[in-house]
Amino acid sequence: MWVDPPITLSSLPREPGVYRMLDSGRKVLYVGKARNLRKRVSSYFRQRPASSRTVAMVKQIRDIAFSITPSEAEALVLEHNLIKQLKPRYNVLMKDSKTYPYILLSDEAYPKLTMYRGNRSQTGEYFGPFPNAGAVHQTLHIMQSIFQLRDCENAVFSNRSRPCMQHQIGRCSAPCCDIVSQAEYRLQVDDVRQFLKGRDNDLVKTWQEQMQQASDRLCFEQATILRDRIRALRTVLAGSENSTLPDNADGIALIRHTGAVLACIGVRRAGRNLGTHNIRVDQADDADDLEILQSLFIERYQHESPPAEVVLNTDDANIKELDRLFAIIKPGKKTALLSPKRGPRLQWLQEITYSGEQIIASRKQENQQPAFAALADLFALDAVPELIAAVDNAHLGGTQMVAAITYAGWQGAEKASYHRYKLDGIAGQLIEGDDYGAMRAVLERFFRAIREDAVPCPDLMLIDGGRGQLAIALQCAHDAGLHELKLAGVAKGDARRVGEETLWPGWLESGAAGIGRPLKPGRHSPALLLIARVRDEAHRFAGAYMRKRKKQSMFTSALDGIDGIGAARRTTLLKYFGGIEGVKKAGRKQLMQVPGISEKLAEKIFLALHR
Repeated sequence: MWVDPPITLSSLPREPGVYRMLDSGRKVLYVGKARNLRKRVSSYFRQRPASSRTVAMVKQIRDIAFSITPSEAEALVLEHNLIKQLKPRYNVLMKDSKTYPYILLSDEAYPKLTMYRGNRSQTGEYFGPFPNAGAVHQTLHIMQSIFQLRDCENAVFSNRSRPCMQHQIGRCSAPCCDIVSQAEYRLQVDDVRQFLKGRDNDLVKTWQEQMQQASDRLCFEQATILRDRIRALRTVLAGSENSTLPDNADGIALIRHTGAVLACIGVRRAGRNLGTHNIRVDQADDADDLEILQSLFIERYQHESPPAEVVLNTDDANIKELDRLFAIIKPGKKTALLSPKRGPRLQWLQEITYSGEQIIASRKQENQQPAFAALADLFALDAVPELIAAVDNAHLGGTQMVAAITYAGWQGAEKASYHRYKLDGIAGQLIEGDDYGAMRAVLERFFRAIREDAVPCPDLMLIDGGRGQLAIALQCAHDAGLHELKLAGVAKGDARRVGEETLWPGWLESGAAGIGRPLKPGRHSPALLLIARVRDEAHRFAGAYMRKRKKQSMFTSALDGIDGIGAARRTTLLKYFGGIEGVKKAGRKQLMQVPGISEKLAEKIFLALHR
């Protein structure tokens, strides 16, 4: 139990435990653990602490409370729990309250695949942890197209009388309607289990044997299905990471920046790189790496199963202390802690670090001139651009067509110059879903605004798309007389991942459009990462406008805007004809039969709905 202060340092026991530093208002300043409470707490007052954070804390200490624990292991757990509960001002705080997501293969007659967070109380097999929900959704998307396991709720599964859309598009084998037997479905589940455990080669070999057997039996339809599965799986495996890296590992890099520390955790499971998970560490400006890593290890591995290896960018002395911590929080669990000096593990850590640095750079409004200079080198520009613009179109199945143009400068996004455009409904100019027509429609208006000095003229403009969209943009620039404007097409790769884009430079020279050779600078190019950030911001801005218009359209009617039709007459018309489609099908005489609708008003309604 807690000892009531005030106490003297000499009264502290020489046993393991947890101590709390309290200020004059009895507020907890700091929570710490110790093998020897008296020795550890006394060290704060024997000499001036080296850390400015600790000096500031010691000046505010008025009382000390402590708790004795049977062992250092229990002190570690108690300290971690108290820090999360009390959030003391001078403790290192992990800004990551979410539990890590897993993939759950449920234990049922017909198992399903779902993402799962929280205490693993549901029966089934858990695979993970994954760094973020996006990595889980991407993996589930791949697996549903290859293995065709169900993902529906049990209530839906039990009450279906015919296959759903997932079956029709080849993403579920429809066990709900007995299209596949329970025995066949169990084989699909076994294949999923092998995939999630990283036994890809065994799985491909089994499918190849089954395909040959089906072919020998002249069951060519079954052989074709297996062939397509093998192709799909090999496509996934073709993008797998360096096989010289461990199959199951975490790579942890600490990146210090103004006011905080970013902990970047790269995750590999079953031989695949699942991406990175980033945790902001507050109040850690002058905390050493060991203190941060100890807090991170308890936060991440106390309740989660650690991988076979953890790779860190820290010194060997810290590795020994973290090994000791692992022995306490995970007794009997063999996890190798490594600090590589060369080779693929070091390269992996460098990639994780670089990814974190780019995240920090994208979130901070700091001078990004070096990235702009790299962009100038990439495109062989005469001068470093100071202002970049990006255009992106968006639509919902050909409707709600919109476009957005965003700007970025050396100090980050220039949101005051953002513009958005409504493109659908342009009479005689645009067909629903026509991407080329949409690009022409927005750029003609945008370039006209540049000529009229209504919007700033960028030094470089990014066009979302490949050669086709770029050719449209060059023609529009030529027609507007903007011969000095530099344009570049940004074509996404097949997997639509950052770093796999192809860039098409296009310049206007002597009034003629010219498209240069494609460039693929790769994901480590600072110029491409800058382009991706600006492009993604345009995509975000366009998507937000499209969703806003879609939401507004849900509460509007084709009758709105007709002179003489208010809320009451609109309701009367809709009730009389049973909805807007009935009103559209009605003739002039039928409209006149509605109470309150005159011959003149019926004519207006008919013309408005049939224009």
